[in-house]
Amino acid sequence: MARILGLDLGSYSVKGVVLESKTKGHGVRGFAEVRRAAEGERADTLRAAVQELLGQLPPGHADQVVIALPGPSLITHALSLPYSDGKKIEATLPFEIGSQLPFDISEVVYDYQVVALKDTDGKEKASELLVGVVRKEELQSLLALLEELKVDPRIVTHPGLAYQNLLQQHAGLFEGTGEGGAVAVVDIGHERTSVSFGKPGMGVLFARTFAGGGRDLSKALATEFQTSVAEAHHWKEQHGAMASAAQGPDAERAAAAFVRGLQPVLRELRPTLKAFTARTRQQVGALVLCGGTARMPGLAEQLSRDLNLPVRVLALPADAAEAIPAASQPAASQAYALALRGNATGAKAPRFNFRRGDLGFKGDFDYMKDKLGLLASFAATLLLLLIAFGVVRNSVLSRREAQVDAVLCDTTQRILGKCEKDYNRALSMLKGVESPAAALPKVTAVNLLAEVTQRVPESLPVKFDRIQIDLDRVILQGETDSSKQVDTLSNALKGHACFKDVKQGKVERTRDGTKVTFRLDVQVQCPGDMGGES
Repeated sequence: MARILGLDLGSYSVKGVVLESKTKGHGVRGFAEVRRAAEGERADTLRAAVQELLGQLPPGHADQVVIALPGPSLITHALSLPYSDGKKIEATLPFEIGSQLPFDISEVVYDYQVVALKDTDGKEKASELLVGVVRKEELQSLLALLEELKVDPRIVTHPGLAYQNLLQQHAGLFEGTGEGGAVAVVDIGHERTSVSFGKPGMGVLFARTFAGGGRDLSKALATEFQTSVAEAHHWKEQHGAMASAAQGPDAERAAAAFVRGLQPVLRELRPTLKAFTARTRQQVGALVLCGGTARMPGLAEQLSRDLNLPVRVLALPADAAEAIPAASQPAASQAYALALRGNATGAKAPRFNFRRGDLGFKGDFDYMKDKLGLLASFAATLLLLLIAFGVVRNSVLSRREAQVDAVLCDTTQRILGKCEKDYNRALSMLKGVESPAAALPKVTAVNLLAEVTQRVPESLPVKFDRIQIDLDRVILQGETDSSKQVDTLSNALKGHACFKDVKQGKVERTRDGTKVTFRLDVQVQCPGDMGGES
């Protein structure tokens, strides 16, 4: 039975949910929440909180850890491409993303999730993509911090896409939140809010993160009552309420302050709802709240007034109720959804993961050790295929050699009146002054090919796509690393006596920008042999 740890690295507290995958379904083994220290460096408070959290969770090693990228620095792009082929998408994304970034694409890590496919006039469907981008140094710092605690997340995902499997696997949680329309899962944290739009049973269609959350409410309360933010935050947790849940003069005065503090979130939330409707042509039927701030009484009612939409607080499935108290479920929602992400398999499982390239999950090598038996069978099969290939290849070469000998015999019989199958002897006889072949050109295409290959410097990384050799012209097309190396190749060819002139064609960069393509036209004319011009 696999154990998955969903780890929510919040700016106010860290939450962890341990999910145990069983033969049929899964169950929650434990939940813990640890608040980060109010004072100190962010990295230090996060390190201390995660270390304490790991000590509170059920003992035993987690088979995998899943986290969502913390902090408000995540950039989200929604892109539309006229095709759905994965290779085409991978080739196009660097150019699409790079054109929208204020820094070089090499400085970031990105990944994408196909959220919808649309029919087009052609055979291939168009893709709607959700793309997340983060600075590579920020992700490296986070992974290094977790590595100190011996935590190596297999998956680092987008906080909005974390709710993909919650929408797919627990569609019943969202019943009554709209007449078949989309639902918006709004996770209001301390410093950041994430919004995930989707349909129950289908998954996320659009997601976004932006700055703003519970800290703004605490600041507004501190300003209203002229107190410190820490004291205001403590009072908010103990007595804070909004809308009809606020009872008494002080509570109503605080509720008014909370409404003012909520405005930054509303200013982002309203256009986000409109953008989703405009992009997908789907109406949002309701909002479902989660996150630590969602625990405030009356917040759902207040947002319902402000947005003119049904709003309620998310309640987790019954299998989580035993391990996660009802009061903590809004705050535990993302950690629970992340644990579900680690348990997801099949075609509907999200592919989004920032652990790519040189930041890939190294624990996969341990997984490969368990597959050595399968790899051994693959190796044996490959060896048998190579042996069969060698036998077939030798058989084909033998037949071709016999064909070449027959042609050489026929040629020498017609020219010299004698059949000769030895190439060197036949060539010597054909070069004779009295021979009918004395007028044949001294330079052949085979000679020219040999000279070209010998002239290419061994240190030059060049790949030829086309080599066309005539007695008066050689055409070379291929790719190398830079235009300077094209000049090197051109100068090397000019050193041969038969290569009278070497002209460069158009040199241009490949689509991925790592290589250059080139064309060289070489005029052939050997000294004392005008036959090369025929």
